[in-house]
Amino acid sequence: MDDPLPTGEPRRLGGIEAADAGFVSDGRILFSLAKDLYIVEKDGSNARKLVSADGPIGEPNISPDSKHLVFTVYLPSANSIVASNMDGSGQRVVVSSSEGKRVCCAQWTPDGRYITFEDRNQGRPDLWVAQWQTGFFQRVHPHVQLTNGPLFYKGPAPSRDGKQIFAIGIKQRGELVRYDVNSKQFVPILSGISAFNPTFSRDGKWVAYTSYPDHTLWRSRSDGTDRLQLTFPPARVTYPFISADGKRVAYGTSDGEIFVISMDGGPPLRLLEKGSWGASWSPDGNLLAFADYNVPLHTKFQFLDLRTGQLSVIPGSQDLIGVQWIAENLLVAASRDRTKLMAFDVRTQKWSDLVSLTTPGDIVNWAHSPDYKYVYYTAGGAEPEALRVRLADHKVELLTSLKDLPRAAGPDGNTQIGVAPDGSAVFTRDIGTQEIYALTVKWP
Repeated sequence: MDDPLPTGEPRRLGGIEAADAGFVSDGRILFSLAKDLYIVEKDGSNARKLVSADGPIGEPNISPDSKHLVFTVYLPSANSIVASNMDGSGQRVVVSSSEGKRVCCAQWTPDGRYITFEDRNQGRPDLWVAQWQTGFFQRVHPHVQLTNGPLFYKGPAPSRDGKQIFAIGIKQRGELVRYDVNSKQFVPILSGISAFNPTFSRDGKWVAYTSYPDHTLWRSRSDGTDRLQLTFPPARVTYPFISADGKRVAYGTSDGEIFVISMDGGPPLRLLEKGSWGASWSPDGNLLAFADYNVPLHTKFQFLDLRTGQLSVIPGSQDLIGVQWIAENLLVAASRDRTKLMAFDVRTQKWSDLVSLTTPGDIVNWAHSPDYKYVYYTAGGAEPEALRVRLADHKVELLTSLKDLPRAAGPDGNTQIGVAPDGSAVFTRDIGTQEIYALTVKWP
């Protein structure tokens, strides 16, 4: 039997700031920070850079013989699992994201022959394995899917004897809730259906949302009546947005396409092909603003003029994320490090600060109110909160703490905030289950 873990207060290791970390067999520590991967002594001293990548590095793991590394490189439109020699040389891609997929979380098996990893296909996480051939001709064999069932599986961790893979098995279920300022409680909205990312019409009479966890698009009246399914599998819908006149919904898919569909149903119209995300309507219904991720290292925002079909780049939008219309001549987006919400004035073509926080990643989600007077947003960290900023004078108001509200995530791994017609913030409470499973594997 293994010795129990010691108890006591946690302590910092040399003041190191890190995103992800892991142990080497001799006790040293691998850790990633932004686009770099480092190794340090067990006490946190003598940090040495091993790898630099094109995007943020996550989940570093070292082979059992301490000769190779494997890690995830995250980019806005895709990510990849990369292996290298211990000194960072000889980098090669083990597996990269393809249409509708996101890979991560690679782990070596104890014999060093295989690399297990997680692959989110259209938002569904499953476990896969790639065979690693050592020796002079190092290469990766085609990868094989290990799980495909009613549960989602994530976070693979091979057992010490290599006979099993431990993983988290997830049954997804959500409950749509709003924060009631009078009772100071989260209460069900739309009867607490398992739904995600609701968007309300400007007059407050209609709502569109995606079912959870399959993410098909539905619409109904704001009291939940007159429901109609607008899209069907295998399409997984992201970021629906009702036009100001309440007649159409713009939405994306996990493949990065943008469609528009009538609120009365019918065939959707594809407006933008892969690499496009998060389209939102201008209040007059003539323009869509969206994020263009076709060139991962050079992302930008664009306008699509629905009258002419013309595209135009939004000035100064490089290195920003999550563009959204919030008023007649105003857009909002976040800085890439998520410390700021930035406002873009369509008339002056200039960006300015709307909200500024201090810690990278603090700004998590944002959405405008149906009356276009506020931007609601969530702040992350150890004490997550829901807030709103008034556009007229930039006054920030705390709505509630989110510390005790487990929130569900969509196909892209992000949580959401919505705004109901009465001004209450709307979330999807995660009421699913998570359990640890041991999968027995017979290796070839």
